Amino acid sequence: MRGFEQMAEQRAQRAGRSARSQSLAWLLAMIGLLALAAAPASAQGLFGAGEEGSADKEPFDITADTVEFDTARQVYVARGNVRLEQPKRVLTSDWMVFSDKTREGVASGNVVVTEGSDQLLADVLHFEIDDLQGIVFEGRLEMGGNNFIATGDTIKRTGEQEYIFDQAVFTTCRCPEGEIEPWTIEADEADLEFGGYAVTKSTTFNILGVPVLWSPRMWFPLKTDRQTGFLFPVFNAASRNGFDVGLPFFWAAADNVNVLITPHYLTENGFKPEAKIDYVFGPRSWGELYATWIRDEDTNPNNLSTPFSQDRWAIEWLHDHELPYGLRWKTQARFLSDNNYTFDFRDISEVRDDRYVESVSFLETRFGSLGRYGLTGAIHYAEDQQNPDNQDRDKFLLQRMPDIRLSGLPTELPGPQLPGLLDRAVYSFDSRYTHFWARDDVRDALPFATIVNGVFADTGIDAIPNGDERDRQGRKILPDGSIELRDGTITTSAAILAANMNPNIDPLTLLPSPDGSLDDFPLGQEGDGRFQEGEPLADRGHRVVVNPRIAFPFRVADAIEVLPELGWHGTFYNTDNQSTDFRNLFTAMIDVRSRFQREYQLPGWVREGERALHVMEPSVTYTGVEGTSQRKNPLFIPAAFVEQERLRQLEPTSITRNPSDRISDVQAITLGLNNRFYLPGRPLEETIGPPRLFADFAVSLHHDFADSDLTSLYLDGMATPWQGIRTRFNLGFDLDDPQLREALFSIGYGAPEGHDLRIAYRLVRDVPRFFENFSFDDERFDSFNDGFVEINQLDFLARLAVTKNWAFTYRVRYSFEQTIALTNQVGVEYLSRCECWAIRAELQDNRNRGLEFSFRYRILGLGDDTTRPFSGRKRGERDPLVEDAEPL
Repeated sequence: MRGFEQMAEQRAQRAGRSARSQSLAWLLAMIGLLALAAAPASAQGLFGAGEEGSADKEPFDITADTVEFDTARQVYVARGNVRLEQPKRVLTSDWMVFSDKTREGVASGNVVVTEGSDQLLADVLHFEIDDLQGIVFEGRLEMGGNNFIATGDTIKRTGEQEYIFDQAVFTTCRCPEGEIEPWTIEADEADLEFGGYAVTKSTTFNILGVPVLWSPRMWFPLKTDRQTGFLFPVFNAASRNGFDVGLPFFWAAADNVNVLITPHYLTENGFKPEAKIDYVFGPRSWGELYATWIRDEDTNPNNLSTPFSQDRWAIEWLHDHELPYGLRWKTQARFLSDNNYTFDFRDISEVRDDRYVESVSFLETRFGSLGRYGLTGAIHYAEDQQNPDNQDRDKFLLQRMPDIRLSGLPTELPGPQLPGLLDRAVYSFDSRYTHFWARDDVRDALPFATIVNGVFADTGIDAIPNGDERDRQGRKILPDGSIELRDGTITTSAAILAANMNPNIDPLTLLPSPDGSLDDFPLGQEGDGRFQEGEPLADRGHRVVVNPRIAFPFRVADAIEVLPELGWHGTFYNTDNQSTDFRNLFTAMIDVRSRFQREYQLPGWVREGERALHVMEPSVTYTGVEGTSQRKNPLFIPAAFVEQERLRQLEPTSITRNPSDRISDVQAITLGLNNRFYLPGRPLEETIGPPRLFADFAVSLHHDFADSDLTSLYLDGMATPWQGIRTRFNLGFDLDDPQLREALFSIGYGAPEGHDLRIAYRLVRDVPRFFENFSFDDERFDSFNDGFVEINQLDFLARLAVTKNWAFTYRVRYSFEQTIALTNQVGVEYLSRCECWAIRAELQDNRNRGLEFSFRYRILGLGDDTTRPFSGRKRGERDPLVEDAEPL
């Protein structure tokens, strides 16, 4: 409290000094004039320079409305628009008196000293003519190179870049008159050396005019290059963590290493220090390492809602290193103390919605002509994030250490020329060795689980052998077909359906599945002897995949391109439970396509006076995969429960190069029609730029003869029809069971004034199944009790820039499945008139984090986006909201 009492006292003293300083300045000006007049030719000046220093005199020119020489006092007196010029600096004022003998002078009235981009403004300046060193009264120093501004009751210039201030105020914000400065530093005394450090006494740090920190002594860097010192405090307020304040400290550890240490205090959780290290090695190598820790006061390990330690931490490492011999080492690693970390804290929230937190580190190189061959060695590590910590899969989750790949792009066959079509052959290949390893054996981690053929633990999708695969109403289907309700009552599906017809029965307890059946959680997930996605894999060992391919590309009538390709997909296993095994598959693909193009005039309502080039590419593709039964093969990479049909249809190689250990036979035909529209390139200095993509969409029809129930039609594309507008869309139809399988439609608009609007709709009928009825505290996890059987969501976002300085934002994400709002967010943003700081207040109700209020304060610098200050972009970067290309 003593520090803040001193701050109040200092402000009162400064107010009194300011009232007296004007008269004091004029008094000192008169004293200076008398001192100049009385000083003999041999006397030393105020700063110690006299006749002995005359050899170092700098030439100067002086102009004014009137210049007089006072013979009695041997001084020059200039009045009106006074301008003193030297090779390195210029001084202007309303009035000036100086002595050519003592080389000293006094200037008053709108005094401005300009040296390069720096300016010193004052009411009165007592100076040396040769270097304009001196004392300033009621001065203001502006450093143009870094926007630094300093004011003081008195400023004494003691060197080319050295100053002593009395009653100093510092900032880097150039705010208009009457605008509150985002931050200032006030000090009773300050010793500044630009290019070095500032040392201050009795110092306060103010945010928006409010004192927030006091120190009896403070130092900070005043260098244009990297320099160790404290940075501006950071603030945030949220309902989950309370008020968050941090004071960053920057350490220039080496020329190629930056260290940022930020101790945070969260009122709800406690002290949370964090450190970030940035480093570079040469022009193409860099890295970032982030680490944080907190002794969480809001965590109780004995509570079901927080079944983890109070010591919570996070580590994130990004590394990209160019090594000799064409090698490159890359790492992206994340490690978290518990599965709730990303929900409770914001620093690594980008993986909040992932089922697993994955890390990978790999070494790669390319070699051969044009780098046709690639070799990669990697380690993959993942941690389960979908289960609570005391029930997750971390101990027995399969890791890939190492994972080595060798691949070759299509190239001609080596050796002598071959006859006919064989001479056109090109070959390519992929090969991969992987060692699958886990920390613990699943038998030790789950001693009561049933292991099926040494391949997987038949636990059900929750990976817990307790028979608890309940649906979102809390119902569990027992092995005999009966149904256990949440309260323990045993009933049947027929009784449930009948009971729902009875108005006296609570429907919330006995509701069937949305379609009126119980198919969402079929009988016998646990103990059915069949692998379900989410059940633990029990085997460990080695796998080698070899996939050579040979193709015979040719053209017909120089108009049709034909690419037939044959491949062999061999898999070799050596596992703990099944010893050695082998899988043999054959793949085939025939791709036939052609291209047509025409140029035409665009309608005026799309592009006035613009012409477009339309490139149309029809194609027919056959894809085949044939092999022996794989039911008894080892299982390291299961087939996806829900295939990405759109990606498989638009990119057939994803079928022939499937990495899983269960690959179904495929005999498929895909008809495709790709369309691309281009606008002419923009004129450059001496040439024309490349064509600009205006729209791109594809239509494809797919039928798999090996699966007669699989016939689908997809439309996929994007367009930028007008400036600031971008659309993205896809539609997928199941033609066997006529229904819309998936859909995406997104349209976004961004205006230069800061207005934004985006509407997006997403539908996916088939989604992977998740188990969400773990044993936990409902108070903490009540938002996870509702399961979803499909994605049917609307996302709306709007930003209204009411003025250049004020903006309102609103976002809502709504799920028609379960009729629940996933996110409801409203925000208010203010940008200062000087465009050097901004604030944002935000109220959000999120399904994951609950109701939350946050307050963000940001200081803006050169290059920051001042139109949308909280977008995280730099000025001139593309707006990710609408993903708009350059204005058309």
